[in-house]
Amino acid sequence: MIPSCPDCHAAGVPLLFGLPAPEARKAAAAGELALGGCFLPEEPVPNWQCPRQHRWHDADERTWNTQLLAALLAHGYTERDHDA
Repeated sequence: MIPSCPDCHAAGVPLLFGLPAPEARKAAAAGELALGGCFLPEEPVPNWQCPRQHRWHDADERTWNTQLLAALLAHGYTERDHDA
């Protein structure tokens, strides 16, 4: 289940911090995830954002990870392309 915003109750999308891969930029343009910038805010780090740009932290990291990976895969991401 995708968490809803505690302020406006809209459905959220995964929020990603750091330098985004091209697939993340494409997913953000499609509204499937949100880009939070390169710097992490203070704890707890928000991991969801709604269309009104409210940000919040949800402790269910598994749902966040699943939704984030699905958005990236839908735009061509493969872990093989990004291994160090």
